[in-house]
This record gives sequence, structure tokens and C-alpha cells, in this order.
Amino acid sequence: MAGSEWLAAVATLMCAISILPGTLGILMWTNRFAAQASGARLIYQRSQLLFALSLLGMIISWVWALRGDTVPPIVIGSSILFAGVLGFGFLMHTRLLFQPVLKPRFISIEQALKEFDGSEEVVGVIDPDNRPWAFIARLARRPHIVHQPEGSAPFMMTHCILSHSSMAYENSGAFNQPEIMITAAIANNMVFYDRKNRCSITQLHNASADGSLSLKTLPTIMMSLTSWALLYPQSSVWIRPKTWRDIFYLKVLSRAEVIDPASPVLIYPLMNGTDDRLSLKQLVLGVEVNGEECAYPMAALGSDTVINDELGATPVLVVTAFDGDYAQVFSREVEPGRVLTFGRKDNTDQFTDQETQSVWSLDGNCTRGTLQGSRLRPIPHYNKIFWFAWADYHPGTDVYTMARVDKNRGQAA
Repeated sequence: MAGSEWLAAVATLMCAISILPGTLGILMWTNRFAAQASGARLIYQRSQLLFALSLLGMIISWVWALRGDTVPPIVIGSSILFAGVLGFGFLMHTRLLFQPVLKPRFISIEQALKEFDGSEEVVGVIDPDNRPWAFIARLARRPHIVHQPEGSAPFMMTHCILSHSSMAYENSGAFNQPEIMITAAIANNMVFYDRKNRCSITQLHNASADGSLSLKTLPTIMMSLTSWALLYPQSSVWIRPKTWRDIFYLKVLSRAEVIDPASPVLIYPLMNGTDDRLSLKQLVLGVEVNGEECAYPMAALGSDTVINDELGATPVLVVTAFDGDYAQVFSREVEPGRVLTFGRKDNTDQFTDQETQSVWSLDGNCTRGTLQGSRLRPIPHYNKIFWFAWADYHPGTDVYTMARVDKNRGQAA
């Protein structure tokens, strides 16, 4: 082959190596490499230089070929392949598909209820200043990461469609100005890479791979827009306009059976196999406190429930309301050394503590009684996550049953 032909072929190969490992489909095979910090840097950062060299090589090959009488077929064919790789990368590269939202747009609850059906699922976040924010979950499926930069307590909300898991993180400490992007998925949970700290983070681990850097989690819950509006009528709601990438990804690439609770279909293999104590995609509250873990199945909690439990040395309160649409986890320690026991107040959306008979609202605020003005601390947890994901990342996790609660009460006594 002539020099221009060799150069065109090599340029096409370099282009493929620089682009394809970061594209959906190919990531099915490169995901473990992409989930490592070194792999993420190579695929999503250093590959840019390789692509620039490949583009330069293709241009030189054409200049070289045009000096002759005809352009060799290999140069033409390589150029077509080169363009095909570029087109595929434009459609499928995760860096373009899942760009984090840095400048979000928020509207009022009233506007949101006019624009969306009340059954629309939202990811609710309570920021460090105790301000509520809601994110339309369906619209968060593609970017996966939405930053909330306003005020004195900025944070980022993350949502993984594969494991139906959401978690928000405070922008503080080593992650006070995170430069995070999606790189891969491991065992059906998303992995992102922080360019500032040069580390990879799996959502369900809430920390860098080596555990040296931890993200500070924030209370994050999932419920319908209607229920959220009843609890937090002054909340802001994040929305964004649909783009052609949403249609392409959500309609063409996103397989409905993957997110269907009734379907056993998973995209990636699990690390520890399935845990048959619960059905594969049953929704649970995945709670971890000081190394103690427990899954609270939504189906077992009831529609309007108050559960007093213990996670290790931590007294825990689990509350459900609105026919099970709302579920939250609080610490029962209202102040150091003072632990309360709660029960439902008649048939209302309130509960009371046995010790003082004070009345508490569903968001953990004491509205009447001796402890009026006090507030229960919400415990950040994975709210309504698929069981298979929680169990895979927390093998041997405890599972809520009334027998377990009775046992804890006996040990506490």
C-alpha cells in the first residue's frame, strides 16, 4: 500500500480506539476498565489527544493522496469508516449523552402541577439549610447528575435508572467544587469520575474506590409530585426541556424492561448473584448507619406506618404515608441521650411520641406539645431502590421484619 493508504488506515484505527471505548454498547465490555480512575482518565481525557492525532493523520493522508492522479480506494474506505466512527460516537458517547446539568432551571410547585401529571415521580432532596428541592425523575434519567448551585448549601443530585437509586451529595470538603461525569456502570449502578480529585466513585459506595474520599450524603426521597407538593408546598421543582437526545436515548436505547419492577431483565451481571429473600426488583429503603445495614421492603411497611427500630446503637424511626407513596427514615434521638418512641396519631398524617405526647409532622418537625420546635434528623438512605442492587452492594444485609424489631427491643431492654 502507498503511504497515504497506510496513514489513512492507521488514522481510522486511532479514531476508533479514542472514541469507541466510551460509547454505549462497547461499554458493556469496557465498563470495568472505565470504572477505574486510570481507565476513566484514558477513555474520557487522554483519548482526546489520540483523536486529534487521528484527525490530523486523516487530513495528511488526503493531502498526500490528492497529489497523485487518483485517490486510492483504501483512503476513501478508511475515510468512510472514520466518519462512521465519528457519527456513532456523536450519538452514543457517554460524554455527550450524559452531560451533567450545571445550570438547572427551577419552577414552583404550582407551575409543576400544571405542567406534569400529579403521579410524576420526583426525587426530593433536603439541603443542608433544610430547604426542599424536587427533581423530575424521568427527566433526570439521561443526565444522571444535576447540580444545584444556588444559595449557601449547593449540592448535586444523582439518579441511576438501572438500580432505581437516587442520592444527593453536599458540595463540601474535597468535593466542594466537583467536576463529575458519568463513566460506566458496575453491577447496574452508575460510576462517575471526579476530575478534580482524580478518583472514581460508585453511587452506592458514596466514596472514592479506595475509600480515602467520602461524599457527604443528604436526605433524598422518591415519591409522586402530588405527595411532595402536600409536604413541601414551597419547594422548587427542577425541569428541563426535552431534546432530541432524550428521545433517542429514552425511546430507542433505554429498554423498558430494565426499569420495569415486574421484569427480571438486568443489563449488567451482579457481583454476588441474586439474593432470593426478596423479589429481584422489589422496592426497599436501603439504610446504612455506622456500618449497620438494613433493607425495609416497601411492601412490608404498610401504607401509613410508624416503625421504631434499632440499627446497631442507632435508634431509627421509619414513617410511611399517602398510601405508601411517602417513606422516610429518621433518628429517634431528638437530642443527645434522649430517645423517643413514636406512634401514629389517630388517622391523621401525624405521629406522636409516647414520652411527651408531642405531635410531629411527617417531615419530622414537632408542631405541638412539650417538644414543639424540635426536629428529627432525617437519615440519608437509598429510598425505593431495587432490592437486587442494594443486596448486591450490601451482601448479607439485614431485612426488616416485625420479629427483627421485637428482637431489637428485647436487646435494648
